[in-house]
Amino acid sequence: MAPELSSFDCESSPQQQYSAHNPIEQYVLLAKGVKGAACLELIKQVLEAPGVHVFGELLAMPNIEELQNGPNAKYYNTLNLFAYGTYRQYLENESELIELTPGMRKKLQHLTIVSLAIKNKCIPYSELLEELDIKNVRVLEDLIIEAIYADVVHGKLDQKNKQLEADYAIGRDIRTGDVTEIAGTLQEWSDSCETILSCLEAQIHRANAEKQKRVKHKEGIEQEIANLKKAIKTQAVESDEAMATDTGREISGGSELRKKSSKSKSLKGCGAVKSVSK
Repeated sequence: MAPELSSFDCESSPQQQYSAHNPIEQYVLLAKGVKGAACLELIKQVLEAPGVHVFGELLAMPNIEELQNGPNAKYYNTLNLFAYGTYRQYLENESELIELTPGMRKKLQHLTIVSLAIKNKCIPYSELLEELDIKNVRVLEDLIIEAIYADVVHGKLDQKNKQLEADYAIGRDIRTGDVTEIAGTLQEWSDSCETILSCLEAQIHRANAEKQKRVKHKEGIEQEIANLKKAIKTQAVESDEAMATDTGREISGGSELRKKSSKSKSLKGCGAVKSVSK
């Protein structure tokens, strides 16, 4: 059962808006200064509350940490199990944990599916049946569908190959001791990205250089073509002018020949007239 919070008609505060996106936050706020039976009840509410799937902030609170060494250590151990553990671990350490209600049990099973999906995108039914302590495949599929509707994992059931194909899973709490390993993994990923980026930049540089080379070569060819066109045009003009000159000379020479021929005929005609007169 979720704790009752006061509602207001006015616009919600930034803190309330944050709590809406981070469901555990409202329990963290309520847990401040809580002791004894009220603290234990709060833990039970958190474990059963729908939508709450991370518990690290609550575990880090001093009054919650105090429980691990006292008579109520089972409550702390159970909260710690929901933060980092699986349903199989619950079955193996049941004597050190509180008895789970059906709602708590189902949530822990959902979180177990999440842990498996984070490690492997294709989870065989056989592994899920063992980890969740389920004997019937139909019950298993119903549980997976409920987890999908709860928005803790996305995927599809491959009934032919008897496996869950996970596309997405929510993040779970991270142990403090795992931070160094995660940071190392992220650093390796970052280094790989830098290496790939350097290779891409080198390829881009070579591609640009090759492009410039091709552009210059193309410009050279285009300039040669332009020069050839210009030379051909000049030669054609000169040829036309030469032909026009030769044609003019031929016409002029023909006219002179015709004039000479006419003059000769005139002279011959005059001679003939003189001969007749005699």
